[in-house]
Amino acid sequence: MGKITRDTVIHKVMKSDPETVKVFDAHRMGCKSCGGGKAETVAWGASMHGLDVESFLKKLNEAADGGQSGKK
Repeated sequence: MGKITRDTVIHKVMKSDPETVKVFDAHRMGCKSCGGGKAETVAWGASMHGLDVESFLKKLNEAADGGQSGKK
């Protein structure tokens, strides 16, 4: 999928990178079963759940990258 950004739609993230579902679940975000995830962005979902958007994006991208982000 490439880099997950603030503007990426939640369900697109989960469909393209299934490992990210664990990140959503760890933050008690029921996005996989929520109809809003079809249109809501990662930034919107994170902010609605009281999360720091940038920190959450970092975790999503690390999961999508197999935990290899920033590792050499």
